[in-house]
Amino acid sequence: MRQTVRQNQSECTGCGACVSICPKQAIAMQADAEGFLYPKVDAHKCIECDACEKRCPAGRVPKEHPPRVWGAQIKEEAIRSASSSGGVFTALARGVLAKGGVVFGAAFGEGLRVEHIGAFNEEELAPMRGSKYVQSDATDAIGNAVSLLKRGIPVMFTGTPCQVDGLLAALGGKHTEGLLTVDFVCHGVPSPGVFASYIAQLERDKGQKVKAYTFRDKRLGWKNFSAVATFEDGTEHKGTQVDEPFLYGFLQNLYLRPACHGCTGLRGNRHAADITLADLWGAETLCPGRDDDTGLSLVMVNTDKGKKALEACKDQLIRFGGLDVERMMRANPGLVSAPKPHPKRQAFFREYAKHGFDCTHVMRLLAPPGRVERLFRRVAHLPVGALRRIRNRLGIQAKS
Repeated sequence: MRQTVRQNQSECTGCGACVSICPKQAIAMQADAEGFLYPKVDAHKCIECDACEKRCPAGRVPKEHPPRVWGAQIKEEAIRSASSSGGVFTALARGVLAKGGVVFGAAFGEGLRVEHIGAFNEEELAPMRGSKYVQSDATDAIGNAVSLLKRGIPVMFTGTPCQVDGLLAALGGKHTEGLLTVDFVCHGVPSPGVFASYIAQLERDKGQKVKAYTFRDKRLGWKNFSAVATFEDGTEHKGTQVDEPFLYGFLQNLYLRPACHGCTGLRGNRHAADITLADLWGAETLCPGRDDDTGLSLVMVNTDKGKKALEACKDQLIRFGGLDVERMMRANPGLVSAPKPHPKRQAFFREYAKHGFDCTHVMRLLAPPGRVERLFRRVAHLPVGALRRIRNRLGIQAKS
């Protein structure tokens, strides 16, 4: 009797496509102890058709396609300032909205829960701008996008590579004519439960609700971005990549989804989306004349549909080519390789299970090793023979 979609839960990306694929609505997404969503099958409704498992995109490797690579930024400074990198998402979205279409992307909802929503006009695009370093719940959005496409309504769907792959799996190769897919170079997705616990700690410490959170505030520049929590009275808690606990833990891979660490099939030349966006890290050496520290996007065009979409909005963009792809990949290793789990990931979740997110504990886990810990690490990596000689010598000294 089926209880979940994949036997090995660590392979599940949490895209939620199986909820839409199931013909009997027998699947719902439920959070596990780490705060990640996984599919749960209602055995009373399941008819054992196995459609969910057969069409599950986890582990599927798309064909290689050498992308056409550009650097770009939107000309409007206000849009660029509100965006994580160069604001290309907004330019692409405008083209779909102009056709009477709907744009799906991640936004903060009630209680700062990150979920995919649909935008029917440009005003509704605003919550989608900016990175959300939390795994978004795209389950309903995938189902809604499938429904709209079946009715002939254009759709632009943006999300992680596995979320885009999930939508394509839900469509099963049908009704894709009016679909434009946009993913991004993904570092990995942190736990929604961990983020909610972190916000709860901030609220306890302040005695106020957090009304807004920004992961990529550019007041210190695009490269030295800050995370900023804004409380009800307008005061802020903020920090950079090395001293803001949740952001620092995310960048150090402390609480990413297990499937992220094995994600190799949707990187490099294998993205399933029409267009892949990313920060153009290394811009100061790759294209110094273009780098004004307000944000530059790397745009990887993967399909002819993506090429047409980018061409359609070229008047809104400052766009340039001639990038050194090898140097670009060195500056942004997430283009080609999956993140490795932090060695203290299990230690974090043991403490999290007892007390929730604790800023002090996180910063202590991520602190550089002290002298004693460095010594133990060196000893642990010594050959067996060397360790035996050390023990024998210590034994002789102890007797004398």
